[in-house]
Amino acid sequence: MTTRKRRAERVPPSASWTITTPATAPGAVAIVQLTGDIEAAMRDWGWCIVPVGGIALRDLFGIDRGLVVRWTTETLQLMPHGGPRILRKLAQALLEAGIPESPHPAPRALYPETTTEIEARMLATLARAASPLAIDLLLAQPRRWAQPGAASDPARDRILNRLIDPPLIAALGGANIGKSTLANALAGRAVSVVADEPGTTRDHVGITLDLAGLVVRYIDTPGVRETDDSIEREAQAASLAAAAGADLILLCGDHTAPPPELPPALRSIPALRLALRADLGRPAFAHDAALGGLHAGSLGIDALADLIRERLVPCEVLAAPDPWTFWQAQPPSVLLRIADR
Repeated sequence: MTTRKRRAERVPPSASWTITTPATAPGAVAIVQLTGDIEAAMRDWGWCIVPVGGIALRDLFGIDRGLVVRWTTETLQLMPHGGPRILRKLAQALLEAGIPESPHPAPRALYPETTTEIEARMLATLARAASPLAIDLLLAQPRRWAQPGAASDPARDRILNRLIDPPLIAALGGANIGKSTLANALAGRAVSVVADEPGTTRDHVGITLDLAGLVVRYIDTPGVRETDDSIEREAQAASLAAAAGADLILLCGDHTAPPPELPPALRSIPALRLALRADLGRPAFAHDAALGGLHAGSLGIDALADLIRERLVPCEVLAAPDPWTFWQAQPPSVLLRIADR
């Protein structure tokens, strides 16, 4: 029987852990918080007991050395280096030691220094909010919820939750009209292959973009066209399936080809009609925005980013002084978030 298996028999099942810092991006220091019968766990690990309010340097299961901070009788924080690989190994070691993950612990347990439940929830959400636009809005929530009769609007909540969990955008259009160039311009770097040959993009390309302070997941799909290439047909089908979960579809065309007609399953999803490569010719179809210099109303990339952000999270919604029920969306298990890192 291994040492870790022997430990698993003795650690009280009431002990649990969660990672409170972002688990999928490298950082200088991470925080793994344990709650429950902390002293029994420390004794089982062979540690000298860290008193409440104490800080110590400890070997963390032979994986790393880090600070250990005891906040309360039932709250202990491990602070290893913040690389995803270290966090994954530490998470596995804790599980093997008989301490289960608690993906959604009570916020006050995570932030014992806070004075209200709303403040604790705000700090927990700040730690994982994807969009810069969320920061000031989240910081204002404890004050807004403290007002007499405070209540939120569920429809507004759903929109603002896009600041925490990035919404999905899918770009659909014909082959060789500039969709990949658009994705590269929005990203500010090369993320898609650009060529004059139709069918160059043979699979959808997924990227994360910051569009005017709103972080989104963006799918650049292969061009929609008739083809005998079975691989390309499969890629197009997969892209349409991915677009079915989109929050916004960019229907792209240019002066040579209008945007495609959406299949019935996608017609309920909000869409923007974009005329790409307007500097090469005037589009003959109705559109919400044109990209390029020839068209009199053409937009630049920054203006397009503003337009997309406005469709997903309007300024009117951002500016409203009402409270926001921001804590409803829960993050997935940390093991799922870092499994492929």
